[in-house]
Amino acid sequence: MKSRSVYEVLPATRAERNAWSLNKILKPENIVTMTGTVDASQIVAMRDRYRAQFGEAPSFTAIVMKAAGLMMERHPAANRAIIGPPLFRRLIQFNSSDISVAIETNLPCLPGLAFTAPIRGTAAKDLRSISRELRAFTEVSEATSADYASYMKVLKRVPWPLSGWLIHLPHWIPTLWMRYRGCACWVNAPSRAGVDSVAAAFPWPLTFTFGVIKERPFVVDGRVEARQTMPVGMLFDRRIMGGGPASRLFVDFMKCLAVAEFSDAG
Repeated sequence: MKSRSVYEVLPATRAERNAWSLNKILKPENIVTMTGTVDASQIVAMRDRYRAQFGEAPSFTAIVMKAAGLMMERHPAANRAIIGPPLFRRLIQFNSSDISVAIETNLPCLPGLAFTAPIRGTAAKDLRSISRELRAFTEVSEATSADYASYMKVLKRVPWPLSGWLIHLPHWIPTLWMRYRGCACWVNAPSRAGVDSVAAAFPWPLTFTFGVIKERPFVVDGRVEARQTMPVGMLFDRRIMGGGPASRLFVDFMKCLAVAEFSDAG
């Protein structure tokens, strides 16, 4: 019987090879990470009320995106990005709460390749509307999304380095950033895979991330209790925001989630 080789070379396509280089835009030295834990009891209770009243509960991702959108309105100085080609970079102020989220797609040699899309005006939308848009994202395809079709066309048909230049254009042109990236903030949700937390450099100046919601030891009134909790994190570009304002933003974000009081605007 023929012995199996200790390794094999997979037939990567142009799409995979182009995707390998996407993270070159990331600059970890500019990124600072803050972490915390939120008592999610009120979030769980709110979802139960939605389920009883409407027959369905908003997703945890929708709840975090809503909170992130509200933060962009309450803390406009955090809703900024450094955009432009080298030597011509400018500090751009966004006036929207268009929060992006990753949509998992697949290439044969790159399973789980992420495509991102913004949900417009999350601060003003109700949780059910955000949840519906997120569910629609799970069905994204080249037939249903012109932006996704363009993204895959670049990966599959355009050679590197031209493909990287095209994909990175939003980092140079504010109008393209707003179309494909939204505002300065996006939400990363490793909880969908059962992960508690993640710390990495992302192509947005501000990232809110959250882990799986489950019972953990939590101190309440001086006593340790089993509470439903949500690990949360915030990654920010320290060129744009200092530690003091970032800390106040993160505390406000955690309080917003802990009280879980989101008015239905839609």
